[in-house]
Amino acid sequence: MERLFQPFTRAREHTSRDELGLGLYIASQIALAHGRTLTVRSSPEETRFALLVPPGN
Repeated sequence: MERLFQPFTRAREHTSRDELGLGLYIASQIALAHGRTLTVRSSPEETRFALLVPPGN
């Protein structure tokens, strides 16, 4: 998961060639441009993405 927000990264089991693997990279770059951070946590039951907003913003 360490590469999840890097450009052109796709899941290993992903077989479609129609996608470039840019969606999460673009989302994380938008968050950074606004001084925010996009994170991910995953367990066998679920995967959660969070947009971290500093207090007072």
